[in-house]
Amino acid sequence: MKSTHALVFLLVLALSAVWTGVEDYKRAEREIAHDLTQALCQTMATKPTDWLSADTIQCYRSHLQLESLRQSAMLSLWVTREGRHPVESGISGKSICIMPSVQACGNVSLSAWEVWRMGDHRLSLALSLLTLVWMVFSLRSVVVGRAQEGGIRMENGHYFDGRGEELRLTPMQRQLMEMFLAAPRHELTKEEICEALWPRKDDASDTLYALISRTKAAVESRTGLQIASERGHSYRLLGLR
Repeated sequence: MKSTHALVFLLVLALSAVWTGVEDYKRAEREIAHDLTQALCQTMATKPTDWLSADTIQCYRSHLQLESLRQSAMLSLWVTREGRHPVESGISGKSICIMPSVQACGNVSLSAWEVWRMGDHRLSLALSLLTLVWMVFSLRSVVVGRAQEGGIRMENGHYFDGRGEELRLTPMQRQLMEMFLAAPRHELTKEEICEALWPRKDDASDTLYALISRTKAAVESRTGLQIASERGHSYRLLGLR
């Protein structure tokens, strides 16, 4: 898989994990608000008139289905003609009229961490784990790919880079590469190259320089190998494993 495709897929996985986690958090908030509201409705059924008794809050908390709310959930009561529902911190259930001109709602103050713990995060955690695995896989592919770039192989007179893609070399460039690969320490003197490639030419220095320059451009950009000048009288192919 190409690196751009791997990056796009990684980004999609990461965004999916984040989006699913946010939705899980919002779902937990909705479940808490629903539990506060249903407990209030059951309390109304149990205590239709006596709302100011000492055990009202205990009765209300006993109807809560979420165990983690029973120690901290509170009831807010207010007279509607005196204004709107007082602003409460945390999560509130729906406001219900418990008697003429009197409204009530359940309220609980929880930290973001406490709300998150109450949600079902199996899908978001699975996506996060898959994102991590894919990130490791992608990084490994990049590292392996870069390591392979230092290699070169020849098949039927054609040269291929570490990824298996053929190098576009002229016949003379291929002959020069064969000489480099066969030479001790992969080093060739200028005289050796000129005698092998232009035996009838008295001075092939300019032609040699042009050939070396074009071969360097074709090989170094694709394989990570280097054709280096050794003290001005020879050339050496570097980077072979």
